[in-house]
Order: sequence, then structure tokens, then C-alpha cells
Amino acid sequence: MADGNFFTNVMRQPPASVEAEQAMLGALLVNNKAWPMIEDIVEPIHFSMPVYGRVFEICQKLINSGREASPVTVMPHLEGDDTLGRNKAGEVLAQLLKAMVGIMNARDYAVVIRDAWLRRRLYQACIETMDMCCSPGDASANDVVDGMESSLLTLARGMMEETATTRLDCAIGGAYDNARQALARGSGLAGISWGYRALDRMTGGLLPTAIYVLGARPAMGKTSLGFGISVRAAAAGSSVLFWSGEMTPPQLGARAGAAWAHISTQSVFTARRYDVPEDIETGEREPLADWQWRALKEGEAEAASLDLEIDSQPSITVARLRSRARRMKRSRKGLDLIVVDYITLMSSGSAQADMKPYERVTLISRQLKMLATELEVPIIVLAQLNRENEKREDKRPQLADLRDSGAIEQDADMVMFLHREHYYLKKNADAGLSQKERESGEDYANRCSALMQRVAASEGKAEVLIAKNRQGPTGTCHLKFTDQTTWFRDVHEDDRSPAWMVPEAKGDML
Repeated sequence: MADGNFFTNVMRQPPASVEAEQAMLGALLVNNKAWPMIEDIVEPIHFSMPVYGRVFEICQKLINSGREASPVTVMPHLEGDDTLGRNKAGEVLAQLLKAMVGIMNARDYAVVIRDAWLRRRLYQACIETMDMCCSPGDASANDVVDGMESSLLTLARGMMEETATTRLDCAIGGAYDNARQALARGSGLAGISWGYRALDRMTGGLLPTAIYVLGARPAMGKTSLGFGISVRAAAAGSSVLFWSGEMTPPQLGARAGAAWAHISTQSVFTARRYDVPEDIETGEREPLADWQWRALKEGEAEAASLDLEIDSQPSITVARLRSRARRMKRSRKGLDLIVVDYITLMSSGSAQADMKPYERVTLISRQLKMLATELEVPIIVLAQLNRENEKREDKRPQLADLRDSGAIEQDADMVMFLHREHYYLKKNADAGLSQKERESGEDYANRCSALMQRVAASEGKAEVLIAKNRQGPTGTCHLKFTDQTTWFRDVHEDDRSPAWMVPEAKGDML
């Protein structure tokens, strides 16, 4: 019995409905009035017979250009086409006309054709999964599951019903209702809070279904800002899912604990004090003081009230992220925000695409946009920029610095860049300025002094440059950065104030 099932599976053919393809095309060639019935259902790729897909494509182009699609007008475009094989164009068209039943059933045929295409996609996904199971190579069982989930996610998108169109007056009415709701909330925000007043004022909050890209070069602090937004958004009452592809929960917890306790992150890892000099004789540092231990425990207690989940699954796929996000969405606390740190550390779920970074990021970017739309939550995507800005005298990033990152810029509703001029100025100062040819000693000294003044003036300052914003203005948001705790604050905040506002006091956030 088992052997019989094996051979039955081997002999199975991919799902197809050649009869429906012939009948629908025959109806269309006889009477173009069938076109409005089918144009929103099928595409050339949906046909199991390549030559029929080509016939449909020719009809599509002719009708959309205002011409009639008939055997006479289609024939010149079909003759000599590679999809004909050994057949002749006249024979194929004659066969289609013979299969024509009538235009009244054209839409039903179109539905059958699309359904068969979806089943072929599912069939192919199953075949690929079986191949990976039988010949896994370097792929683990988890890789096989991720690949299957990714394929099913893509397939599910093709099965979704089209969104109904909306009249302009209804669209304006919806915007009016949203504005009234924002006013009633008393926050002045159209979406949820970033946790930073400067970003809230510039953007109006994080909007559902939107993709926010935060790009930066290494050492700028993009993980610190992304995590800071996650913590502060949770403190403002939102439920947040933070995925990190390069830091573990204890490492992220050390940053939050250090920020709350006002001690260095290094102190949290080593349990030693870096706020006082080391012992002259032994060279060792003092253990943390009792008040510092109490401050860390206080931070832990305050964090207990935050709805923030940290996911550190390596090379996660969007399908896996979607699974975890949907569980949160269905839970009592819900889900308001997803933060991804960062996109190039994710896997597309396709071994072929993962080998090509540009294709991988493009596919992941598309999938994240669909996820944001499906769950109706904003997604903040952290991205690493190329090196082009470091070749310029002005190091501030530009949109062009994202060009090597697939379709991120295209899919994003907002693109922001994190920039700390102090990092580059201090780097130049530490390396030392070279005296220029024919430069006097006095001029050289003045230039060195000017650099040191710029280094001192830029310390602790950070800029978030909003380079693209579909919903509002572009511009610059100013923040403060504490290097010791790797934590960002609004410029008006006291450095000794809480790292985040506890839920009881979240009304003071805005």
C-alpha cells in the first residue's frame, strides 16, 4: 500500500485546466465584450500552457491600446513565437475558436484558471519542500520550515480578495474621523508615540501600515535609538515587538539597565565601577556600589510594566516574524509596533535569493510592507548605509546612500538617517591633523584648536535627518546621546532624569 501511494504521488501532474483556458480565450477572440469580465482576474502568468498565456498577453495589449483582439489581429503577433513549439499560429487559434462556448461563462472560466494557477504554486512549493527534506544539503529542519512558511505567505497574498475601491468623499470622511480621534486622545498625534518629543512633533507619530526606515553607518547608534524607541513607545502605552539580529536579550537589557541606573554599559557587564578611577596600585576597579545595584533592580522593576517583547532568533524570516507578531496581535495586550534590527540580517526564506544580497533585501522589504499592511501596525526597519558618505566632506547621509539596499527607499513611507558629527570629528582629532604645505605654524595651531572646539561643541549631540516623508515635511530632529550608557534623549531632558517615563507618568511624555 505504501509503495502504491509512492508511485501515485510520482505520477501526479501539476493542477491545470486547459479546457477552461481554451474556452475563455475562444470567447474573448470572438467577442471582446468578454474582456471587462476577466481583466481583473487573470494575467498571462496564470495559464498552464505558455502559448495560451502568450495569446492572452497579445489580446491584453491590443484591447488596452484601443484595438480589436480577433484571430486576424492576433495572428501576426503570434506567428514565429517561441511558445508555439511545433504548432502553427493558425492551428492554435482555430483550436481556441472551436473550444468557444459563449461569453456569458467567461468570468467563471477565468476564476477556474486562476484557481488552478494557485494550486500549481502550492504544488511547486510542496515539491521544493520535499526536495529539501530528501536532499537538505546544509539546510536544517528549521530552514526547511522557514522556506515553506515563506512560500505559503507569498501564495496567501495571491489568494487575498481585492480591496474595494473608496469614493473620495468617504476617504476625506475617514481622515476627518481619524483627526477627531487624535484630538480626543489629547496627544496631538495621528499615530502612536515614538517616545521622543522631537520625532513626535516632526512626524505626528507612527502611523499604522507605514514602514519607517532608520539608516546609519556603524557606530552611529542605530540599535541604541531603535531600542530606545521600542522601550519609550512601550512606556507610552504601546505593545512592541523588537527583533535583533546581532544582540541578545541580556545585551539589550544591559543597555536599558545602564540607562536607568545612570552607569556605563560596561559596568553592567563587569559589575565594576567606571565612574571612579581604578586603584593605582592594583589597577583594578571597585565593584558596583550598593546604590548602583539598587538602581539596576529598580530598572528591572520599572521594565516589568512595559509591553515589550524581544526576539533574537538569528536570520529570522518575515514568515517567522509574522507568526510571532500575529500571536501578539491576537493576545490581550495586542501589538502596536514592530522594530527590526536590522534588515540585512534577515533571511528571505529563499536559498537562491539569500545568495544575492540585493535580491534578498528587496524581497524582505516587500514582505515587511505586506506584513505592516496585514497587521495594521507601523514597522521601523533599521538599515546599514554604504560607505559613500564617508568619502564626502559633509558626512551627513543622503538617500543615495541607500541605493545598494534593494527596494527599501521605494517601499518606505519615511526614510530617516541617524548622524553624530562628533564621531567623525573626534576620529579626525585622534588621528591628528597634518600640517599643510606652506601652512605657517600659527595657522596650523589655529586649525587644530578650531577642530578641538568643534569636537567639544558636538559632544553628546545627534541628528535624525528625515530625508523622505510621504505624510509630512522633511527636516532635522535633534537628540542627545550619552556615550557612557549608549542612550538617546530629547534635548530638553535632564541627563539624570529617568531613561523612560513609567506608565503611570506617561501623560507627561508629550
